[in-house]
Amino acid sequence: MKNYLLLFSFLIVFASLYAKESVPKSVSKEDNTVRLLIDCSKSQSVISPLLFGHNLEHTRKAIWQGLGAQMVVNRKFAAADCGMPMRWNSTSGKGVAIDETTVYAGKRSVRLDGGCGIRQQHDWLTFQKGRKYVYRLWAKAEGKQTVSFRIVDRPGFHDIFYGTKEIESGDWTLFSGEFTAPLSVPAAKLEIVARSEGTVWIGAVSLMPADNFHGMRRDVIELFKQMKPSSLRWPGGCFAEYYDWKEGLLPVDKRAPTGPHQWVGLLPDSEGYDDYDIGIDEYIALCRELGCLPVITTRFGGGGSVEETADWVEYCNGSADTKWGKIRADRGFPQPYNVKYWYVGNEIWGMSLVKNKDPKACGALVLQHAKGMKQKDPSIRLAAGIVPNQQWLEPVFGDRNGLLDMVQDGFYFDGEITLENVLKHDADKQLLSLRQALDTIISDGKQKPITFYEWNVMWDRRGDAASAIFAAKMLNSFCRNAEKTRLEMTGYFQPITEGAIRVQPATCSLDADGMVYVMFAAHQNNQLLEVSGLSEAKASGLDVCASINSAGNQIFITVVNSNKADENTLDWTLPGKMVNTVDIQTLTAESLEDGAPLIEKRETFLPKKSNRLAVKIPPCSIMGICLKF
Repeated sequence: MKNYLLLFSFLIVFASLYAKESVPKSVSKEDNTVRLLIDCSKSQSVISPLLFGHNLEHTRKAIWQGLGAQMVVNRKFAAADCGMPMRWNSTSGKGVAIDETTVYAGKRSVRLDGGCGIRQQHDWLTFQKGRKYVYRLWAKAEGKQTVSFRIVDRPGFHDIFYGTKEIESGDWTLFSGEFTAPLSVPAAKLEIVARSEGTVWIGAVSLMPADNFHGMRRDVIELFKQMKPSSLRWPGGCFAEYYDWKEGLLPVDKRAPTGPHQWVGLLPDSEGYDDYDIGIDEYIALCRELGCLPVITTRFGGGGSVEETADWVEYCNGSADTKWGKIRADRGFPQPYNVKYWYVGNEIWGMSLVKNKDPKACGALVLQHAKGMKQKDPSIRLAAGIVPNQQWLEPVFGDRNGLLDMVQDGFYFDGEITLENVLKHDADKQLLSLRQALDTIISDGKQKPITFYEWNVMWDRRGDAASAIFAAKMLNSFCRNAEKTRLEMTGYFQPITEGAIRVQPATCSLDADGMVYVMFAAHQNNQLLEVSGLSEAKASGLDVCASINSAGNQIFITVVNSNKADENTLDWTLPGKMVNTVDIQTLTAESLEDGAPLIEKRETFLPKKSNRLAVKIPPCSIMGICLKF
């Protein structure tokens, strides 16, 4: 018995709960024990880090007001209304106009006539005392003109920065510099003024903290690292249909904004436009900083062509003696990026810009894209943005050509997202049913691996107790069932401002789902342990996963208590070994109300010559237990 870990659980406790009240402490009334046997000698497959992947899509607040360090909105003046750039005002009430003939990036610039200027003010122009900031301004003039760049507090009493530059007549001129904020100011005003009579054009404006990482916020990146993302799918999602990767090779201020888009809900927080601040090179730099694999989604409609996608593969993976590999090398990146995972399009059947969405026609085009991509690099692994059903799978897998390596599926919660509904969700059933359905459709005797390209309770919402419990149950299920279902990788949608990381103008913090990812990161690269009694635990509202590290001296257990009212006591023994330390992290719903946040508690126990310990698991909670011996 020395190789067995006996978990004797769980004492079911009943307590009265009232609507809209905090989860109270319960009083034990009866013992209802479920025994789980974890056999340390029967470790199973290694839990792949690829089960803990994420998506980064340029939608809503993921970039602007999220990962992006840029503090200026509509900085290339792409969004305009009634002849004025949106989110900008005239400093004098006159003399400002949109110009579509003299432009620096994209289709528009701002023309300032007669000594006027433009300003914008909002929460994201927030400055911290002692912090350094960098600015850039591209301007063009008729004759010699003076332009000022000023940042001032809301009342206009205190300057954060004031600088001027003489612009000679001729080509576009860069006005740039660095300054240290002398005081902390929220929601400051940015003003750009032509100081003399005449005409000045403003082509692009930029303002960021000086410590930005390729235009991205370092504080957000550091939080992301804590979640240990294994892969990062980019640039979408639906946004992939609008992303021209070659545009991202231009200097960042010169890249033409993309927008407005067919789906108005894509970028409502930046007036319908994306400024291309993250190109392919910045994205690869981000993946390397995070220590994760890049996963790229190509555009299928909206101008996407077989040549374009093949060129992208060659730019990323080709040697320096290929056409696009040489372009990459000449840009300062001689070694190939070696992007292994690719998606041909995103949700071709639905939000894509493909006009003819007939499955056979789309399937034929998918195979053309796949063939072109694999001619550039046969080693890449491909999935396609199609529905995993007979109608869509048959055209691409029916001829057994082997061009597509994985079948994709995605999942958002089906029904009203309430804590009570989420507690009832059966992640195992969902995943096992998908595998069974795929094996019926693709019946060549070879199971195609599954990639769960997007999953969450829903997009465009903050994390809470419901989404966190959902995420914990999904991750437990991924770990337990990956081998039997051939689940190769997953992508949580999406971490920035939609469940995992909450971003404010000057700060950021882990949201509910992010706290779950930090907890579950301990499973990565561990060996899954065989657990007897899971069905009994599940019947009692408990979801359990256990793994052991490669050194064999730590066991990590994650438990989700889906009971609304019942506190459970987890009682285990470890025959033949003494537990030296027990580290416990508990995430508990603050209340039973929908939208309730999580309360975190950390504890460490030092058992005295004992191989047995009891731990209480609160209702509506997630617990990570690390046994060290």
